[in-house]
Amino acid sequence: MASLPRDKAAIKRVAEKWNKELSDLDYATAGRKLGMSRATLKRHLRDAASLGIEVAPCENSYTQKRGASPPPPEYEIDELPDDDLDVETIILQRKREFAQKRRHEEAAALIKVNIRIPGPIGILHFGDPHVDDDGTDIAAIERHSDLTHKVEGLFGANCGDTTNAWVGRLARLYSDQNCGRKRAIKIAEWFIKRTKWLYMVGGNHDGWAGEDDPIKWIARQSNTLYRPSEARLVLHFPQGEPFYINARHDFSGASMWNPAHGVMKATQIGVRDDLATCGHRHVSGYGILKDPTTGKTCHSLQVASYKVYDRFAKDKGFRDQHLGPAALTVIQPEKPPQHPDRCKVFWDPEEGAEYLTFKRRKK
Repeated sequence: MASLPRDKAAIKRVAEKWNKELSDLDYATAGRKLGMSRATLKRHLRDAASLGIEVAPCENSYTQKRGASPPPPEYEIDELPDDDLDVETIILQRKREFAQKRRHEEAAALIKVNIRIPGPIGILHFGDPHVDDDGTDIAAIERHSDLTHKVEGLFGANCGDTTNAWVGRLARLYSDQNCGRKRAIKIAEWFIKRTKWLYMVGGNHDGWAGEDDPIKWIARQSNTLYRPSEARLVLHFPQGEPFYINARHDFSGASMWNPAHGVMKATQIGVRDDLATCGHRHVSGYGILKDPTTGKTCHSLQVASYKVYDRFAKDKGFRDQHLGPAALTVIQPEKPPQHPDRCKVFWDPEEGAEYLTFKRRKK
């Protein structure tokens, strides 16, 4: 087996450290200070000598201490290579990994989207699809998915929980539904690939799969932007000011008085984007806020779910606050951010699609 290429820079660093500070120690002690074994240190020093680097003799060897040569060993054991990279290489690798992580996180903090078509656009915000649940209106999903292709300037947005994805103790719930996991993945792929998406956000059900989340891989195959829990975007148009969207599966906070409390609270005390939207709670809600500093109009939207009949909600006695499984927003970029109708919300996607078509004809 061919030997691994030597890291000359690391060998030189070890030799310099040895010559300046460590040659008065025994090899084992000096090795510990360098974060390597006695054998690895000696190998580095031998390699340094072979590269023409002067290496100081060990002043704390057996010979210096005893004044006599040690007896010859009765046997020799071949030196084993380390089972891991040396610490210098590990540190270099960790630096590269962090640099890559930083580039990703800084880019994902605000994702730039360039809208190429002029005039108003629409975003059809799909509530939690749960495509494999018996209580899900799959016909409505199909109808609304078709709209993203039939209507010019209309894009889809998914707020998460594409499938039930039961895991752990919840996996027993598969016995209560007619669609198993295998079919669920097929339907999810059908749904994702047939819809023209602007973005997709993962939900808590999707997150249960961890890195094995199939929705992430299907979205990637469809060239769709997918974020596991949050997507914050800035839309740039051929004309008009940018439009900021903060989409999450859920915003923290709940209130018995307002089904949209979490998303409205985030707008009230957080970043005041033009539109904040979420799902998760299977209820509908909407709030509008004027930023007193800039005069900007901020919209907060809570969309429900295509899971219309929910046994869990019935068992818990949750109130029906479901205006529809989705909502459609029409964005008119030519209007200033202070205009309250720059973003209009329609709880009937077909009605919103008609309005979008009408506005685009007038552009």
